[in-house]
Amino acid sequence: MNLRVPTAWFLSGNRSDSNYTVGVNNTVVGFQESEDLRIAHDVITNSILVLIILGMGCGITLDQFKLHLRRPTGVAIGLLSQTVVLPFASFALAHSLGLETEAAVGMMVMGVTPCGMMSTVFSYWVDGDVSLSFTISILSTLLAFGTIPLNLLIYSGSWTDKQFVIPYSSILVLVGMTTMPLLLGIFIRWRLPKVASVILKIGSYAGILLVALSLVMLSVLYPFMYWASWKIYIAAISYPYISFMFGYVVSALFKMENFRRRTIALETGMQNFTLCFAILEASFSHVTSDVMSVFPLLYGVNVRTAGFVFVGIYKFMEKYGPKPVLTEEAHHLKHANNHRESFRLEDQQTSKGFLDSEAAEENGES
Repeated sequence: MNLRVPTAWFLSGNRSDSNYTVGVNNTVVGFQESEDLRIAHDVITNSILVLIILGMGCGITLDQFKLHLRRPTGVAIGLLSQTVVLPFASFALAHSLGLETEAAVGMMVMGVTPCGMMSTVFSYWVDGDVSLSFTISILSTLLAFGTIPLNLLIYSGSWTDKQFVIPYSSILVLVGMTTMPLLLGIFIRWRLPKVASVILKIGSYAGILLVALSLVMLSVLYPFMYWASWKIYIAAISYPYISFMFGYVVSALFKMENFRRRTIALETGMQNFTLCFAILEASFSHVTSDVMSVFPLLYGVNVRTAGFVFVGIYKFMEKYGPKPVLTEEAHHLKHANNHRESFRLEDQQTSKGFLDSEAAEENGES
């Protein structure tokens, strides 16, 4: 991501497209990011993200993935939200707010990208189904090879007839960055469960570090995003909460367990805004992509804040709200985060559930 100038087009007042002047008290606004700082930010955040994925992988098993593929209701809801509902919601919200062309395109591209990996650690913090989170994230990223160009073809015509360039190599990198440390974490849990429990906790703390670091660094590198118009602020702030609510309500309608509802809500609301930048930079000139990047940047800040609000509400309700009746599976998944011995119990429960589902299907066929 290499943004060079602030988005003058998004501010109130007059503008000059040729020299990026802004008619706010007749002041000319300009910004040049630090290339060294940007590179350091990218390297550090990617390294921490790999550590997070490794840590979260140490808390799950392959049998859990098999269960989600055998009973794909949660996966289907998450993928449907990502590939069908969110693109339409982005399209509708951009039109309802009357966003400028550049802001609307940035929001539209944001809406068609798959979910990001940070949703996994937030799911862990709310005692969600981490294996379901990984399943939705990986599958939505793989589907992005087709869903991104299709949705852009359907919706972007309202604002531009530009032929978008999809950075398929970036999508492959995302898949590799996710699956390799994930499989390593699963292997460590299988062979070294005591070590896995330690790495799991380290991954959780790394998630806190990454969220805090990204909030600070995005603000330092790209302060111009805070000069956006009120319409973009409304869109960037409301977008995560609308997505969270949709994911939770739909999963509740399908009678998913509470801990899976929380996971699906987070998966629905947390998009991969890094891939959004890659699409904008590959498709448009530096000047235009810089302008279009304001919404994704502001969204990147607000979605992390919204994630903490989500976690805070869950922790408050867990402590002071009515106590829900946990299923045996939800109980093991919750306590596996804190107790090494419960790894063994959870593995037994997951394997038993998988074998029971196999037996039920065989009996049904006979």
